[in-house]
Parts: sequence; C-alpha cells; structure tokens
Amino acid sequence: MARPGQLQQRLATGTPRISAVLTMTLCLVGTLTALPAPAAAAAAPESTEIMLPAAPRAVPRATQILNAGTTGFLWAQEGDDRLLWTDYATGTPTALTHRLPGPVTYDIDSGYFSTAASFQPGWYGAGSDTLALYSAEPSPHVTLLRGGSGENELPLPEGQSYQGTFGEFVLTRADGQAFHLLRAGTDTPVTGFPAGTTEVTVEDGDARSVILRYKTADQSDGWGHWGIVELATGAFTPLPDRPDPDAGWEVSAFRLGRDSVLRLRSGRTKLDVLDRADLSAEPRIVETGSFSHQAEFGIVGSALLAVDPIWTGNNIYRGQPLWAVRTDSPGRATKVMDPAAHQIVEAPDGSVLVAGADRYVEQGDLDWGIYRITQAADGSVERRRLTAVQPMPAQIHGLALGSGILSTADNSTAYAPSSTLGAYRSTWLTTPVAGEALAVERATVDGRVSGRDGFCHSDSPRCIRMFADGTGHHGRAEPTESGLTMLYVNGASSWGPTLDTGDGSPRLADLSGRYAVVDGAVYPGRQHISEFRYGGSGAVLQRRDRVAAAVWGSTLWSGAASGGVVTATRLPTGDVVETFTTSNDCTLSDLQAVGRWVYWACVDYWGWVRGSGVYDRTSKRTAAAPAGQVLLGDGYLVEQVAGTGGGLRLVDLRGELPSRMLVGTDDLGREGGARTSWTVDRFGGGVAYADEQQRVHIVPTGIPASALNVIDSTVVDTAANWSGAWWLSKPAAAWQVTFRNSSGATIRTLSGSSARGLLRAAWDGRDTAGQAVADGTFTWTLTAQPADGVGAALTVAGPPIQAPPAPAPLRATRAPAILGALAVGSTVQAVPGTWTPAPTSYEYQWLANGTAIRGATRASLPISASLLGKRLAVRVTAKRAGSPSGTASSAASAAVAKGKAPKATKRPSITGTVKVGRTVRAAVGTWSPKADSYRYEWRLNGKVIRGATRSTLKLTSSMRNKKLTVTVIARKAGHLDGRATSTAVTVRR
Repeated sequence: MARPGQLQQRLATGTPRISAVLTMTLCLVGTLTALPAPAAAAAAPESTEIMLPAAPRAVPRATQILNAGTTGFLWAQEGDDRLLWTDYATGTPTALTHRLPGPVTYDIDSGYFSTAASFQPGWYGAGSDTLALYSAEPSPHVTLLRGGSGENELPLPEGQSYQGTFGEFVLTRADGQAFHLLRAGTDTPVTGFPAGTTEVTVEDGDARSVILRYKTADQSDGWGHWGIVELATGAFTPLPDRPDPDAGWEVSAFRLGRDSVLRLRSGRTKLDVLDRADLSAEPRIVETGSFSHQAEFGIVGSALLAVDPIWTGNNIYRGQPLWAVRTDSPGRATKVMDPAAHQIVEAPDGSVLVAGADRYVEQGDLDWGIYRITQAADGSVERRRLTAVQPMPAQIHGLALGSGILSTADNSTAYAPSSTLGAYRSTWLTTPVAGEALAVERATVDGRVSGRDGFCHSDSPRCIRMFADGTGHHGRAEPTESGLTMLYVNGASSWGPTLDTGDGSPRLADLSGRYAVVDGAVYPGRQHISEFRYGGSGAVLQRRDRVAAAVWGSTLWSGAASGGVVTATRLPTGDVVETFTTSNDCTLSDLQAVGRWVYWACVDYWGWVRGSGVYDRTSKRTAAAPAGQVLLGDGYLVEQVAGTGGGLRLVDLRGELPSRMLVGTDDLGREGGARTSWTVDRFGGGVAYADEQQRVHIVPTGIPASALNVIDSTVVDTAANWSGAWWLSKPAAAWQVTFRNSSGATIRTLSGSSARGLLRAAWDGRDTAGQAVADGTFTWTLTAQPADGVGAALTVAGPPIQAPPAPAPLRATRAPAILGALAVGSTVQAVPGTWTPAPTSYEYQWLANGTAIRGATRASLPISASLLGKRLAVRVTAKRAGSPSGTASSAASAAVAKGKAPKATKRPSITGTVKVGRTVRAAVGTWSPKADSYRYEWRLNGKVIRGATRSTLKLTSSMRNKKLTVTVIARKAGHLDGRATSTAVTVRR
C-alpha cells in the first residue's frame, strides 16, 4: 500500500519508461513543477548529427556458396536476404529479384547458422549456370534462371516433391522412395534402386550425376549405403561403400569431383580418391588423421583440399586454414589460405570455390573474399579472388561520452570470448561553436574488451555499462579478473588507474574526474566512495552502507538510508555543502548530478515508482521527471521510451524548448539501454546512440551548455614548486595561468591551446628570464575560454604565494686543497673542501702565480714544464639547485720543482768497428721519460777525451789497445739530467 502523497506506479519488466507526469503540487522543498510536454508541431533545433560507421567485426561475415556454375556462382551472405549471382569474369554481384524469407543469421559463438538459405545439395541448382528457385505457392513449381536471368517456370507434377536441380535436371520424389528427373517436359523415373531401400537422401550432385544415401531392408546392416544416379539415363548404381564388408561404420560420405569421387572413411581417418570413369579401379588413399571428422573435403586435379570448422574450444572463431594434399605423390600438406570458411564447392571445370582471407592477420579485418582454387600445370595449387565479402558490422557492447571523447566497446579486432570479446575504441570529436558542424578529429583502437567486462551473450549483446570521467578516461561497471575497478586511458591499450576496494565483486556506479562511487555486488551491500590517482593505486575515502549516490567533480550527492533528504558533501574532506528533500520524502534509488541539476528517483524493491524529479540548485525547485532509463545531461535529460512511438526523448530542463524525440525505437534498436546502447555527454556535450546497424550517432541537443567552471581542483602553492590541476565542467579552448608580483607586474605566464575536462599547469618559481623569484608575495590567475563559445570565460584566482627569501650562496667551511707532488711531470688533484649546504656538483679552475691556466678546468692537473718554478692554486665553484653558487680557492703551493731525471731503461752502447782509423757511433739506448735531447762524453781508460762531445768518434792510433766508453746525458725540459754509460770496448789495430 502506498503512503499518502506517493505516486503508485510500477516499473514493468523490460519497460524503461514511466509515462505519468507528476502534476500535483507538494509543499515540501520548493514547488513541484512539470517538465515540458512533447509538442508535435514544434520544430526541433537544427541538428548537426554525425554518424560513425561500424567497425568491422573480428569474425568475418559468414557466406553460403549455393551453386558454382560455368560462368558464375550464386551465393548468400550473413545479414542479407538477397541471392547474389556473381560473374567470374567481373566479380560484380547482381541480386536476383527473388529473396530469401529473411536475412541470413550466424552465431559466431557456435559457428552455426541460425537462419540461412537451404543447405540441401542442389536446392538452388548445381553444376551449371542454371539456377533453381523453388516455391510452393500458388502451386509447387521451380523457377529456372540462366545465370540470374531468363526465367522459365517448371510446375511439379502432382504428388512429386522438390529435391534439387542438377545441371538441366530437376530431381523430385514421389510415393516415398520413387525419384524422377524432370527436364523440358520429360519425366524420367530413376531406376535401379535395390529392393527395400529406405531413408533416401541427396548427398551431392553436379550436372552429370547425383549421389544418394540410403538404407536397406537388411535389419542387420544399420549403416548407410550410397549410390550414384546418372542424370542422362536415370540409372542408379550402388557405390563401393564397403571396402571392408564387415566394417559398415568405416565409410561416412561420398563427394563428387570433376574426374574423381571422394570416399570418406572417417572411421579409419582415411580418404579414397576413386576414378569417376572407373569406380572399380584401385583408389588413391590419403591419410586424413590431421583433420577432424567434421572437415570439409574437395579436389582440384590431383590435389585434395581440406578445411576444418571453427574450434571454439581452442578460441578459433575466424576460420581455419585450407590445406592441399597431393594424391599422386607423397608429400606434406601445403597451406592454400588462412583462414578459410568451412565450405568447399566444386565447379564444372574442376576448380573449387572457397571463402577466405586475403592473408592472415592476428587482429583486425581479414579482408574476406570468395576465391577460385585451381591446380597449375606443375601441380601447385593456385587461388584467384572472385569477389570481396564486406565485413559484418562489429556489435556495439557499450559506449560512453565525456568532454567530446566517445568510447565504445565492440567485437572488432579480435574474438576469443573466454578472454577477449573485441576492442575498445576512442573517437575525439570537435567542440563546435555556433554555426559550425560537429566533426571527428581522430580515432584510435585501444585495449581489448575482456570477457569479464560484461555479461554478454547472443541474446544480450548490449552488455557493458560504460562511464566517462570527462578527462579522457573511461571505465565499465564490472571489475577486472582480480577484482579491481579500473579505468582505461582513451587512446591507450594498457590499463589506466586502478582501485582496490577490497570488495569481492565491486561495480562502478558513477564517475566524474578523479572520484567514483563503487557499489558492492550484494544488495544492499556496501558502498565505497573512492579516488582514482593517476600513475598509482587509488584510495577508498569512505566506506558505508549503500545508498543512492552521484558524484560531480568533488561534490558527492548522497540519499538518506530512509526518507528523502539528499546531502551534498565536498570530497575528500566530507564537509557538507547543501541539502534538499525530495518532493514526497521518498527513499531514493537513483541519483544523478550535473552542475546545477540533480536527478532523483524512488523505485522500491518490487519495482514500484514512489516518485522522481529534477532538483534545480539555482531556483531551489523540483520538477517532475520520469523514472526508468533516464540519463542527466547539462541542462537536459534523456529518457528511453519503450513501445510503439518510443525511442529517446530529450527534455530541456530550462523549459525553453519543447521535448522532442531524438530517435525512434526502430532506429535505436530494441537491445540494451542507458550506457550500453546510448549515453549522454554530461560534460557540455550531446547524446550518442548505437543503431541496429551498429553505427554510432552523435546528436547535439540544441540546448546550450552551462558556463565553463571548475568542478574540482588541487593546487600546490609554493613558489619554488607550484602546480595546479582543475577539472572542468566542459572542454576549454585557449587558457593561461598568469603570475604577478606584489606590484601587479606579470613575472611569468603559462598557456595552452585546449583542455578536455582537465587542465594542468606547473611553475618552477622562475620568471620569464629564467631567474628564481624570491623574498616576495605573488598571485596567480587562471583564465580559460569555453571551447563551445557559450558563456563567459572562466577566471579563477588563487591565494597569494609567499616566496621564501633568496637562499645564501654555498659556503666553504673547509678550504679546497691541492694533493700530490709539486714537480714537473706529476699530476696534482684538487680536494674541493667542505661546503654548506652540500653541493651537488663542482667546477674547477687552476691558477699559476695567481693567473688562470687556460683549459685547466678539471679536478686534476698534469704539471707541465711551463709551470716550473711557479706557485699553483685551485679555485672551486660549488653548485646546488635552488641555491646561488659559492666559490673558494686553495692556498698557493710551494714553487714547482724540477721533475725526476730521465732513466735509461736500456743502457747506451757503441756501434761500428772498434779499430784504428774507423769511426764509431753512440747508441743512446732507451729512456723514461723520453728525453728532449742528448749530450755525449767519450772516455779512454776512464779519462774524458777533450772535445769528444758528439755522437760519433774517429779512432786514432793513440787509442790502440785502450778501453773506450761513452756516457749519454739525457735532457728533458723541467727535469734533472739523466746519465748512463755504455759497456767498455777495446780499440784494436
């Protein structure tokens, strides 16, 4: 029983519309007013709706090749009720005037057709260009066409039923098992059936023969038998279907080729190729163990073709490879096409037709077509594309729209339903100003749609409830496999920010910017008010019992557990902002919030509507609104109206425009609802919906958005490390953040050209010249232009920023020093000393007698000869980010001394013939370090020979029988002299 003042109406199952409008006036909070009623005669605002074509489905469009003739072929395709005749030469399909009873439908999960053209062999003709179209009305007859034209109607004799058309012959059945061949006014009975045949069915046929399967009256033989009917004579001949008389189970089927008959022995995993001209001849045997018992087989020349059906247990849904096996010579199977459809159709010239992919791709459109397969002169198998098969439109599973960024989930790109349903896609739309048309800026294919992202099946394809945060992220209601609530970044394939609520099966209920409402799975369950943190894990700000809740920026709207009080609090602090009470004090089941507007509805556990409306925060008034499939936008709401004349109804909350239907039920489709089939852009945009052809329409509402404003913000207001983030109510165009000093002079300006939902800026505390600002008060102001040109520019001013005093330069508490030997040839090292605060880097300059040494800027200094006698010092500059540099010098060193004398590592020697009258030469040996020059002292018996100071010496008679030596004096600049003496030699006569 309803309480006084409540509207007693129940939400019918599957009927997301409440047509009644509250018209009473309740004196609770403000006045309850009615929403604008539909006005049939009123003109809708001019629309700039755009339509996005459907993506190609990952699983290719299913086809049925119905008849392969001499000059062309007849086929049908999924999603189409037409019969298509395609000429081999041109590849152009021509639709027959006759149509199928309905479009061909195909279940991609099972691999079976739900509704299709007849699969009975020859039903539409076989083996020639003669096409057959059977009709039981007004009386049974077959319309025969030649290549899609030139109709000829053949009535069926009374008592005969149509079985198929093969070449020019129409096969009928009469009196149970009696068969007839009709042709040009003649009726030829089929003769030669074994006595007592039963259960006769057509298995295959072409323009010359028909293969029939049957059973005999022999009760001990329950396996099938086969025979062949020659159409020219009507004679039936049994086929050799018992290669082993005791194994009737061995043979499973027969198939016709131009020159061969294939005998399938699935029980033995073998296939026999029989000579069609002599069925008694020895067959060629092919092992078929690598194919399943469901494989389709065909033959071109000496090449056996085979293709398996899809393999759902192994996530193979797009087809399997077509293989060729030579029957005249052993060898490995070769891949002809990958993937291919599970159908091989023989043509009269010995070729076969197969549908398949141009080439294998792991993800994306397979570029499907119908191909003609032939055998070349060298025995290889070739294929030629006859016609393209257009992809099926990918099924839309869900969609979201925020700040002009459309996110969709569909079954495109890849399909393996145990793990992958398809792909998420993003489309960036322009934000048109008055007079401009909506357009697409760019589009991307993003991450894969998981099989856990929604409860999707063929009866409920619109199954993923999606949300947009307004800043370029989208989420879905269901959690990840690990129980996380996760957002994707538009344009990215990897996961975005995640949130672990600790709940076993959390479900995202609302999302705006960084804040989210996440409900527990069990009703009534718990509720988690949470914050997503970009670049890290999110946090739960509040855990509570579930109530109706909505979030808009940093404002959380919450219904009471009982009664109609609605409270707005500020996140993350929880400070109360405002409250209102529903017009009839009913307990809320739904809340939605967008800026000025708050939508509420009260639907009880049994589905009874206890009240619903829209609260205007500006006027403090509540207007009546429908309950059910309703989404709130900026200044409008959209209701999905069920039934005839239904669709999506747009209501202007300002009351300036009459409500109108955006799209009818027939165009919208009958599956799904809010967030799966249609959605609104509450961040200043319009409405998006997916139609029955899986195209997405974006419809501007014609209702101006509210002025651009900030709905959430964070600012780190220190001058040295300032940053700000502002979440916006709608997209912004050009923006800038201006910093001014206490006198009002601009010291720095940061700017950007656009921002969709989130505007970020950072300041390093430096002015336009790159100098750090210090010791003063500064202010900042953000200004942004609305991208749609509606409303005033946004202006936000922040509190003053107090810059700290300029830091003191770095100071050396212990002076730098020089470490090492002060002699030419040595290397000395600078010790930088001790500094406060601690530097992060140092620079060096070496000095000699107080003058900088050019190029000497490293921590070490090799002492050259030019520094001999000079006093060295090092000047150190210490550096640290945010602090002025400091400089200190070491004390001057002692004078640089000479370096060590060169040392002979190989002593000198006397070369030449040591004999009177000859000249000998001094070899200097080897010295370290290498000398600049050498002097020589020659001695006889240890006494210096006066004037002998060259490297050579002429031996005289006075030197006979005396001991001769040479001393080499090695000289190097800045070093002491080095000396070494050779071994003595005796001067001979």
